[in-house]
Amino acid sequence: MRRKNTTRDLCSVDIPEPERVMLSTLHSMLTIDMNEIRSRIRAARISRGWSLAEFADHSDGAITAVALGSYERGGRTLSTPKLLAICRVLEISLVHLIASDQELTPSQVTDRHIYDLRLVQALPQSPEKSSLLSYIRVIIQERGDWKGEVISLRKGDVENLKRIFAASEEIRSKNYVAWVQAQRISLVKN
Repeated sequence: MRRKNTTRDLCSVDIPEPERVMLSTLHSMLTIDMNEIRSRIRAARISRGWSLAEFADHSDGAITAVALGSYERGGRTLSTPKLLAICRVLEISLVHLIASDQELTPSQVTDRHIYDLRLVQALPQSPEKSSLLSYIRVIIQERGDWKGEVISLRKGDVENLKRIFAASEEIRSKNYVAWVQAQRISLVKN
Protein backbone atom coordinates (compact mmCIF):
# COMPACT_ATOMS: atom_id res chain seq x y z
CA MET A 1 0.00 0.00 0.00
CA ARG A 2 1.33 3.38 -0.97
CA ARG A 3 1.59 6.07 1.72
CA LYS A 4 -0.06 9.38 1.18
CA ASN A 5 2.40 12.24 0.74
CA THR A 6 1.73 14.55 3.68
CA THR A 7 4.62 16.91 3.08
CA ARG A 8 4.13 20.03 1.05
CA ASP A 9 6.45 22.45 -0.62
CA LEU A 10 7.12 25.49 1.59
CA CYS A 11 5.91 27.82 -1.14
CA SER A 12 2.57 26.01 -1.48
CA VAL A 13 1.68 26.38 2.21
CA ASP A 14 0.02 29.58 3.34
CA ILE A 15 2.82 30.88 5.59
CA PRO A 16 3.13 34.57 6.43
CA GLU A 17 6.17 36.25 4.84
CA PRO A 18 8.25 36.76 8.06
CA GLU A 19 7.95 33.07 8.96
CA ARG A 20 8.70 32.06 5.36
CA VAL A 21 11.92 34.12 5.45
CA MET A 22 12.87 32.58 8.80
CA LEU A 23 12.27 29.04 7.49
CA SER A 24 14.29 29.78 4.38
CA THR A 25 17.13 31.14 6.53
CA LEU A 26 17.05 28.08 8.80
CA HIS A 27 17.12 25.82 5.74
CA SER A 28 20.17 27.69 4.45
CA MET A 29 21.85 27.38 7.85
CA LEU A 30 21.40 23.62 7.80
CA THR A 31 22.85 23.21 4.33
CA ILE A 32 25.87 25.54 4.34
CA ASP A 33 29.30 24.44 5.44
CA MET A 34 30.78 26.33 8.43
CA ASN A 35 34.01 26.79 6.49
CA GLU A 36 32.04 28.76 3.91
CA ILE A 37 30.63 31.02 6.63
CA ARG A 38 34.12 31.57 8.06
CA SER A 39 35.41 32.38 4.58
CA ARG A 40 32.59 34.88 4.01
CA ILE A 41 33.27 36.60 7.34
CA ARG A 42 36.91 37.06 6.37
CA ALA A 43 35.95 38.28 2.88
CA ALA A 44 33.49 40.82 4.34
CA ARG A 45 36.13 42.12 6.77
CA ILE A 46 38.78 42.40 4.06
CA SER A 47 36.35 44.08 1.64
CA ARG A 48 36.05 46.87 4.21
CA GLY A 49 39.82 47.14 4.31
CA TRP A 50 39.95 46.21 7.99
CA SER A 51 42.69 44.32 9.74
CA LEU A 52 41.74 42.02 12.62
CA ALA A 53 42.69 44.80 15.05
CA GLU A 54 40.52 47.33 13.21
CA PHE A 55 37.58 44.93 13.34
CA ALA A 56 38.10 44.58 17.10
CA ASP A 57 38.08 48.37 17.44
CA HIS A 58 34.81 48.61 15.51
CA SER A 59 33.29 45.90 17.73
CA ASP A 60 33.79 48.07 20.83
CA GLY A 61 35.48 45.19 22.62
CA ALA A 62 32.76 42.63 21.89
CA ILE A 63 35.13 40.53 19.76
CA THR A 64 38.90 40.67 20.07
CA ALA A 65 41.27 40.45 17.12
CA VAL A 66 42.56 37.09 18.38
CA ALA A 67 39.03 35.69 18.70
CA LEU A 68 37.99 36.84 15.22
CA GLY A 69 41.14 35.34 13.72
CA SER A 70 40.31 32.06 15.44
CA TYR A 71 36.73 32.17 14.15
CA GLU A 72 37.96 32.83 10.61
CA ARG A 73 40.48 29.97 10.74
CA GLY A 74 38.10 27.54 12.44
CA GLY A 75 40.17 27.30 15.61
CA ARG A 76 37.25 28.40 17.75
CA THR A 77 33.58 27.41 17.73
CA LEU A 78 31.41 30.18 16.32
CA SER A 79 28.25 30.58 18.43
CA THR A 80 25.08 32.16 17.10
CA PRO A 81 25.39 35.24 19.38
CA LYS A 82 28.96 35.81 18.18
CA LEU A 83 27.92 35.31 14.56
CA LEU A 84 25.19 37.93 15.01
CA ALA A 85 27.67 40.29 16.69
CA ILE A 86 30.06 39.88 13.75
CA CYS A 87 27.22 40.67 11.33
CA ARG A 88 26.38 43.80 13.34
CA VAL A 89 29.98 45.05 13.26
CA LEU A 90 30.35 44.33 9.54
CA GLU A 91 26.91 45.86 8.90
CA ILE A 92 25.79 42.83 6.91
CA SER A 93 22.80 40.55 7.16
CA LEU A 94 23.14 37.04 8.53
CA VAL A 95 21.59 35.90 5.25
CA HIS A 96 24.68 37.15 3.38
CA LEU A 97 26.81 34.75 5.39
CA ILE A 98 24.58 31.71 5.16
CA ALA A 99 22.89 32.02 1.75
CA SER A 100 24.30 30.02 -1.13
CA ASP A 101 26.37 31.92 -3.70
CA GLN A 102 23.59 32.06 -6.26
CA GLU A 103 21.28 33.74 -3.72
CA LEU A 104 23.71 36.57 -3.05
CA THR A 105 23.63 39.74 -5.05
CA PRO A 106 26.87 41.66 -5.32
CA SER A 107 26.94 45.00 -3.62
CA GLN A 108 29.64 47.59 -3.55
CA VAL A 109 31.04 48.25 -0.08
CA THR A 110 31.75 51.94 0.18
CA ASP A 111 34.36 53.35 2.48
CA ARG A 112 33.30 55.15 5.57
CA HIS A 113 33.73 58.88 5.71
CA ILE A 114 36.37 59.83 8.25
CA TYR A 115 36.41 63.45 9.39
CA ASP A 116 38.88 65.51 11.38
CA LEU A 117 36.60 67.34 13.81
CA ARG A 118 39.22 70.03 14.44
CA LEU A 119 38.97 70.95 10.76
CA VAL A 120 35.16 70.85 10.91
CA GLN A 121 35.16 73.17 13.94
CA ALA A 122 37.51 75.57 12.13
CA LEU A 123 35.15 75.97 9.16
CA PRO A 124 33.36 79.32 8.88
CA GLN A 125 29.86 79.29 10.34
CA SER A 126 27.29 78.02 7.83
CA PRO A 127 24.08 75.99 7.75
CA GLU A 128 26.08 73.11 6.25
CA LYS A 129 28.57 73.11 9.14
CA SER A 130 25.76 73.38 11.72
CA SER A 131 23.84 70.48 10.19
CA LEU A 132 26.93 68.26 10.02
CA LEU A 133 27.96 69.04 13.61
CA SER A 134 24.42 68.45 14.89
CA TYR A 135 24.32 65.08 13.18
CA ILE A 136 27.77 64.14 14.50
CA ARG A 137 26.71 65.04 18.08
CA VAL A 138 23.78 62.63 17.78
CA ILE A 139 26.08 59.89 16.43
CA ILE A 140 28.52 60.39 19.31
CA GLN A 141 25.68 60.13 21.87
CA GLU A 142 24.19 57.03 20.23
CA ARG A 143 27.46 55.16 19.85
CA GLY A 144 29.00 56.17 23.14
CA ASP A 145 32.37 55.12 21.71
CA TRP A 146 33.89 58.35 20.50
CA LYS A 147 37.25 59.16 22.07
CA GLY A 148 39.02 61.72 19.95
CA GLU A 149 39.22 64.38 17.30
CA VAL A 150 38.35 62.06 14.43
CA ILE A 151 35.01 60.42 13.68
CA SER A 152 34.05 57.74 11.20
CA LEU A 153 30.58 57.97 9.66
CA ARG A 154 29.00 54.81 8.33
CA LYS A 155 27.44 54.48 4.90
CA GLY A 156 23.94 54.95 6.39
CA ASP A 157 25.05 58.13 8.12
CA VAL A 158 26.40 59.53 4.86
CA GLU A 159 23.13 58.64 3.10
CA ASN A 160 21.18 60.47 5.83
CA LEU A 161 23.38 63.54 5.50
CA LYS A 162 22.87 63.52 1.74
CA ARG A 163 19.10 63.61 2.36
CA ILE A 164 19.40 66.39 4.95
CA PHE A 165 21.45 68.53 2.56
CA ALA A 166 19.06 67.88 -0.33
CA ALA A 167 15.91 68.65 1.70
CA SER A 168 17.03 71.60 3.83
CA GLU A 169 15.95 75.07 2.74
CA GLU A 170 18.78 76.73 4.73
CA ILE A 171 21.58 74.69 3.17
CA ARG A 172 22.88 76.17 -0.06
CA SER A 173 25.02 73.17 -1.09
CA LYS A 174 22.58 70.44 -2.06
CA ASN A 175 25.33 67.89 -2.81
CA TYR A 176 26.70 66.71 0.55
CA VAL A 177 29.66 64.74 -0.84
CA ALA A 178 30.79 67.62 -3.05
CA TRP A 179 30.53 70.02 -0.09
CA VAL A 180 32.64 67.71 2.13
CA GLN A 181 35.29 67.39 -0.59
CA ALA A 182 35.43 71.17 -1.03
CA GLN A 183 35.89 71.68 2.74
CA ARG A 184 38.86 69.27 2.88
CA ILE A 185 37.78 67.77 6.23
CA SER A 186 38.05 64.12 5.14
CA LEU A 187 40.89 61.88 6.18
CA VAL A 188 42.10 58.84 4.27
CA LYS A 189 43.17 55.67 6.06
CA ASN A 190 46.64 54.42 5.10
